Amino acid sequence: MAQPDRQVSYIETEVLPPSAKSGAAQTTDPFIAFISRLLDTFFAIPGTRIRFGFEPLINLFPFFGDQATSLISAALLYRSVQHRLPKIALVRMALNILINALIGMIPIIGDIFVFWFKPNVRNYRILERYSGLGRAASRGDWIFVSLLIGCTFFLIVSGTLLFVYALLTQFRWW
Repeated sequence: MAQPDRQVSYIETEVLPPSAKSGAAQTTDPFIAFISRLLDTFFAIPGTRIRFGFEPLINLFPFFGDQATSLISAALLYRSVQHRLPKIALVRMALNILINALIGMIPIIGDIFVFWFKPNVRNYRILERYSGLGRAASRGDWIFVSLLIGCTFFLIVSGTLLFVYALLTQFRWW
């Protein structure tokens, strides 16, 4: 005798949260993700996979643009401390900001470099990768990051002043 077709129903169980199971990127900090995207990958050149953000556009203003975008990047770094990052990850993030600022000061070459380097997206990837791996942020961590940002800005401002001095003495504008 033939058995009738039986409908088999399966019970779905969730082992991982839906976003992690489906492979969708889980955003660590939506504000940092938004600002990073806004500065580095907000626009796309039609017909290509080339993306850029407001940072290369802001950097077209000599000296002011590099300082302003570095300040925004440093603010994102400062906000990243609350995500319990290891200190080495914070140092890598500060190094990305420093490299971007120092090379970005060079006319034309710096603008092309900033267009390619995308430091805020790099820093957000570091944040996603190392978030929660460290211990909770302590007073020492906040002091460490403050000193790191202070040293970074000291080097950026010193580089800017040195560059302006070199230009002024080269062309004898004063």
